[in-house]
Amino acid sequence: MRGERTDRILPTRHDRWTPSESLIRPTSGKTMMYTVAVLAVLPFVVWYIDDSVKQFILSVQSSWGLAVASAITVMGFGLADAAIAATLLVIGLKCRKLREAVAGRLGLYAVIVGGLSGQVLKNLFCRSRPLTERSGQFFVEFPCLGKGSGFISFPSGHSVTAFALAFVLARAYPRYAVVFYGLAGLVALSRIYLARHFASDVLAGAAIGILAGWFVCRFTISSPVHGHT
Repeated sequence: MRGERTDRILPTRHDRWTPSESLIRPTSGKTMMYTVAVLAVLPFVVWYIDDSVKQFILSVQSSWGLAVASAITVMGFGLADAAIAATLLVIGLKCRKLREAVAGRLGLYAVIVGGLSGQVLKNLFCRSRPLTERSGQFFVEFPCLGKGSGFISFPSGHSVTAFALAFVLARAYPRYAVVFYGLAGLVALSRIYLARHFASDVLAGAAIGILAGWFVCRFTISSPVHGHT
């Protein structure tokens, strides 16, 4: 009798790590279609839009606008996004909330996968930032590893990690998907406003972040470790 009562109170190891239905449902084909479409239009954005957007932003920048953008851009720091995911994971584990635990863990994985992927691509494309000499050019000082942040504009790392986390959270809490993607979008816009990135940099970052989130949700949950095949 005592053992039966204990079983009712404490979930089994398998139950504790079973993902919520929203996280294991099939990924919408539209999401991947939009992501591929963004990547496909990047050359057009690089050639015809980046410089115009840069000039417009420089013409409308203000001290208060820079202050607001600087505050918003903090949400895109990899460590900040990792801290958000880790906090959600701890809450889920401490309070035995399955959805929070899984969302936090997958969010942390997505931020790590996206962040590492972004850094690799940055050091492959070696694009100069908007306010540096040879602004916007690719493969400057290639290989640019260790040659300063002025040559790693593409893709935007802040956009990568912000959208990677947003994808996972939107899957875990579909009702608030607009909020999560909206915040990630603000981070991306703040990078353009601060003249740290071109429009194509943040578009690429958003696409890579979403792909990182999709990859983590698709392959981590489906692994035998979580009771799925």
